[in-house]
Amino acid sequence: MTHFRRSLISVACALCGTFAAQNAGAQGMDHSKMPGMDKMPPEKMAMMEMMMAPPSQAAFATIQDIVKKLKADPKTDWSKVNLEALRQHLIDMDNVVMRAVVKQSNVDGGISMDITGSGEVGAAVKRMMTMHAQALTDEGVYVAKSSEIDGGVRLIVTAKNASDAKAVAMVRALGFAGLVTEGDHHAMHHMMVASGQPMMAGHVHKP
Repeated sequence: MTHFRRSLISVACALCGTFAAQNAGAQGMDHSKMPGMDKMPPEKMAMMEMMMAPPSQAAFATIQDIVKKLKADPKTDWSKVNLEALRQHLIDMDNVVMRAVVKQSNVDGGISMDITGSGEVGAAVKRMMTMHAQALTDEGVYVAKSSEIDGGVRLIVTAKNASDAKAVAMVRALGFAGLVTEGDHHAMHHMMVASGQPMMAGHVHKP
């Protein structure tokens, strides 16, 4: 696996925000013991761990972390838990980041992206990116709008302050790969999917 592919995998998995340190064990090394790693923020440490793991291990770690949290919560309603829905969502994430075709162009204040794919890839794009547009807007530094197109979604993201040249440059530099990682909602979203809580229409998978 190339470093480039590993990096893209880490982007997909960074959407989760729930990766556990056990990924290091899969590689036979505790990266937290490396010089300077003890000072790295947990979310960046998690991303580094994910860069060292193939997609199947990343999904495994995410589901494992959710299972631990569900078991630790005495209020968990096991009659509603749907871990298969979470697994299907992780498949969506992999399809969107690794297999979608993205055509990006500059617009005033930011970028426009046509994110498309055939079959399950296109369906995954529609499920994920419409919801992510709202999450990006909620961040407070972006304005994101999505519209459905043939085979996927057109996502337009601009800096909230379109006259801020640095902010606009950041949006364009982040592009699709960077913007999909933005937001602290991913861990909460995954817990909601796994615990069977209602989400946006058409987004939760049913086995």
